[in-house]
Amino acid sequence: MVTWKMEKRVFADARMMLMMCGIVVMVMAMGKLPLISAQFECGNVWGVYMQCDRYVRREGPTVQPSSQCCNALRGSNVTCLCPYFAQYEDTYSMDKVIYVLNYCGTPLASGTKCGNYTAP
Repeated sequence: MVTWKMEKRVFADARMMLMMCGIVVMVMAMGKLPLISAQFECGNVWGVYMQCDRYVRREGPTVQPSSQCCNALRGSNVTCLCPYFAQYEDTYSMDKVIYVLNYCGTPLASGTKCGNYTAP
């Protein structure tokens, strides 16, 4: 029989760590991007956000996305991400989103609504 001996301090530290993780998850869930639920529904959402964010923001010129951005898009369900773009049209340019999707070879299917854009 194996017994585990935990000192009170170790147990208190572990409880504090779990509580802090819970707070971080709650803050993320209520934060600007609902990445937690989207990550499960749409694939590599975190990768898309980290690699493509700078290419689809409203400010700045339209530039070719990196190969990392394109790879992240290929690893996600782009149509599933569209409702999330719609929530943040004040942050993201739908023209740039469409440009990046087309450049990366992941265009929207005809008739797909993405934010205020509907694919022809």
